[in-house]
Amino acid sequence: MTTEFSFNVGTEDFTEIITTRGYYVDKTSYLQELFLGKNNDKNPLFLRPRRFGKTMNFSMIKAFCELNYLCPGDKSTQQRLFVDNGRALAVAGAAYQLLRERVMGEYPVLSVSFKTVEGRVFAEAVSQILLKIAEVYDKFSFLTHSHKQDPADIRDFAENSAFCKTQYKRLQNEDKLNEAVIIASTFLSKIAFMLHKEFDRQVIVMIDEYDVPLQKATVAAEPYYDRMLDLIKKLSGNTFKQNPDPWLYKGLVTGCLKVAHQSVFTDANNFRVYDMDLEPYTGFFGFTAEETQKLLSDCALEDKAKSVRAWYDGYRFGRQKIFCPWSLMNYCNDLSRNPECEPSSYWINSSGNDLITLYTQNIVESHSQGNVSRLQQLLNREPVTITLKEFATYPDLRRRVDFDSFMTMMLHTGYVTFAAESPLQDRVTIRIPNLEVLKCFESKFDLIYSENNPHWLKAAVTLTELLLNNDADEAKEQINSLLGSFLSIRNSGSELYYHGFMLGVLALGAGDMGVEMAEERESGEGFTDLILKDPSCNRAVILEFKKGVNTPAGRAAAARDAITQITQKDYAAVLRKEGYAIIYGLGLGFGGKSCEILSLGNLADDTNRSHL
Repeated sequence: MTTEFSFNVGTEDFTEIITTRGYYVDKTSYLQELFLGKNNDKNPLFLRPRRFGKTMNFSMIKAFCELNYLCPGDKSTQQRLFVDNGRALAVAGAAYQLLRERVMGEYPVLSVSFKTVEGRVFAEAVSQILLKIAEVYDKFSFLTHSHKQDPADIRDFAENSAFCKTQYKRLQNEDKLNEAVIIASTFLSKIAFMLHKEFDRQVIVMIDEYDVPLQKATVAAEPYYDRMLDLIKKLSGNTFKQNPDPWLYKGLVTGCLKVAHQSVFTDANNFRVYDMDLEPYTGFFGFTAEETQKLLSDCALEDKAKSVRAWYDGYRFGRQKIFCPWSLMNYCNDLSRNPECEPSSYWINSSGNDLITLYTQNIVESHSQGNVSRLQQLLNREPVTITLKEFATYPDLRRRVDFDSFMTMMLHTGYVTFAAESPLQDRVTIRIPNLEVLKCFESKFDLIYSENNPHWLKAAVTLTELLLNNDADEAKEQINSLLGSFLSIRNSGSELYYHGFMLGVLALGAGDMGVEMAEERESGEGFTDLILKDPSCNRAVILEFKKGVNTPAGRAAAARDAITQITQKDYAAVLRKEGYAIIYGLGLGFGGKSCEILSLGNLADDTNRSHL
């Protein structure tokens, strides 16, 4: 594979990509609708999953619109980036001449991203915000030397700038923290006012990933959602007022979720939400099928099209088929270095997944509202029907959230997508989009069903003790309870599914208790499914698994087949030779999310074996 361009993976700066011959998928045609379209939205809010190009598009918009502050009227930078770059971008065409005349290089632009704002406590998150604000103050420090500005505004500008740079580490003091909140909630409107006064032009304000601080506030060690929500609400209200100041030309905001939309933008005016289903922006974020085909052709990677579709396709925004851009560019970049490399999980490893983990663990532990079985449908690559909803706030994820609300969030965050023929409103059908996301679910559930989950570990230890004590009735109830909350990427209808389930649970329990476990060990005249040995108590248990019809009679018949196999093949022979005084034989018959257990009793004395 040979290319004349580079893949600027990790770079979301339009100017850098254009000037370094980086590969760029042209989205400039959307500028026409954004600024001169018939809708002429004052404040559009774009909602898309992480890593689907929101920051890149904002960088492109900023580069196109931003005024040359040293020499207003000079558009040479934009001419070089968008027109005379040899790339034949859409915006360079004749149809966009009016746009270039009216918008290109014409507006002061205030831009801030909250993408990396987080903290264990509220003060740490505000500290991160202050560092971002300090960069904005530095960029426009020339305003403090202007004779057009009011001396009081200049003093306020200088004091706020100095505070951000010197006090961001000292917010443990509540008075300083309160002062920081005031600065954070007013800096955009104050600087925009001064820019309007300086250049006699309206200002474009851009906020990227507005909801990240709210999400991080929810999952913090000491959650501080309410305080962060209050800050973001004040910032929004001061910047996008219901009766807007004359300095505001347009406010552009991106985020991932509609969660808290109403509460955050209550005091804002004319906000239009562009979700994944709304034209004309369904192809603005992510790569369309045509753009992906061109990328593969440009890179001489047409032979990888099948793998690309399986791993990174599958999203549906409106009527558009969309590929994950972050994953696709990373894969092409890896192929440029190693043509034999296999697809990998790029987007999943870069996206914030903590809310998904929090909610999924909660529903697994509570077995709530049939969520587990519906999630299992998704993992089996089956479509699931839901009613689109909005839940009020992020903290609901720490409590009980109904399945439809959670899946609406999953839709916005990119873990599921609309099925091909699904309507896009109200009652919709969703599915997991591709292999990359499926692998993500697998890794998450591996974590949930591990020693890192105290709930699951405790249940596994309890089951191990019950089996070692030959308590068949209690063990059956425990297994049924665990099966009710177990999710698997593997086919849930096969015997291997149940074998893998029991192996995983008992490996945890045995490991915690110091009990030996052997899988498919040769014993007697064949191989047992599983053996648990507790030398300290001179006891062992033989476990044989069978899948039967999903009825009580069917599971009981499968359990009888299991114990028959234990006795006929004399699986206890090796354990008797090892000298165990107690050797229980248990047959487990599975069907659906239930099991039946039959016991042979103690097989240590060969003459006393039961034959049920």
